[in-house]
Amino acid sequence: MTFLSIFRPWPIIPIALALDLLIGDPVWQYHPVRIIGRLATWLEPHFRRLTRNMRLNGVLFNLIIVVGMAVLIWLVAVVLYAFNFVAGITFEIIVVYFCLALRSLTDEGRITSKYLKANNLEMARNQVQTIVSRSMEHEDERGVIRALLESLMENLSDGIVAPLFFAMLGGAPLVLAYKAINTLDSMVGYKNEKYRDFGWFSARLDDVVNFIPARLTGILLVMSSAIFGQHPIKALAAWKRDAQLGPSPNGGIPIAVFAGARDISLGGNCYDKEGNIIPLPQVGGQRKELTLQDIRWALVYIFFISLIFVLIFSLLLFITEK
Repeated sequence: MTFLSIFRPWPIIPIALALDLLIGDPVWQYHPVRIIGRLATWLEPHFRRLTRNMRLNGVLFNLIIVVGMAVLIWLVAVVLYAFNFVAGITFEIIVVYFCLALRSLTDEGRITSKYLKANNLEMARNQVQTIVSRSMEHEDERGVIRALLESLMENLSDGIVAPLFFAMLGGAPLVLAYKAINTLDSMVGYKNEKYRDFGWFSARLDDVVNFIPARLTGILLVMSSAIFGQHPIKALAAWKRDAQLGPSPNGGIPIAVFAGARDISLGGNCYDKEGNIIPLPQVGGQRKELTLQDIRWALVYIFFISLIFVLIFSLLLFITEK
């Protein structure tokens, strides 16, 4: 039972995760995240004209969307639970399922590995380009693997662990609120001239809500590296030494910890699509060479952490309800 008494996280979360694993993220125009994106695109120019204070406009823009989506989902769930328990729990399962990215994330790793194994570097670059903002145009095989590993680990936190965490806390309303926060950060949370003021609150709120999930991901990565007989001590050292060197207070944690666990070096400069250098610190271990085996291990970690997180939660829920 969560703090929202009508929501029952068991068996919502295991079933939602199983659906995501079996079906993946559907390409559907009424996908909740796509609806949030279209709503934000439509509302942005209206909120920009609301007052002369662009920071205030950005706060109101964010809160209207985030709180509005959470309240809407809560009201629908209340009505459905009142009508029929099965209808209510089915609705919650579907919403949580839409907010998870286990299948789509691991598919990216498998498809890129397939292209690299076939020595098709161009297709591998194109595949990774769909999930990163940096330019992949001139990257060699190591650059492709590096970009893929960094994206997989960052998305392990905000695409799997964080949605599961908020679903465990507050069911469908809270997990969709999280996805709204995450989506708005990706749309307006930039430090350029256009969004420096309007998007500041969206960027900071995303940092706040990802604070705990990023550190849970780090703990689970260290624990997994010990179970798999890899380098948990190096993972912890990389966390302490490297995780806060980059621009994000959260995104660097899973990248640095995984790199330490595999004793590989990630990070370093890359380029944006205009050809400008993106300065990023080098993090992790000593090994410079990156291989397909590192991608396979990244997928193993993602699957294992997703399953173990749900199992630990289920065990804690069982104990507390006894």
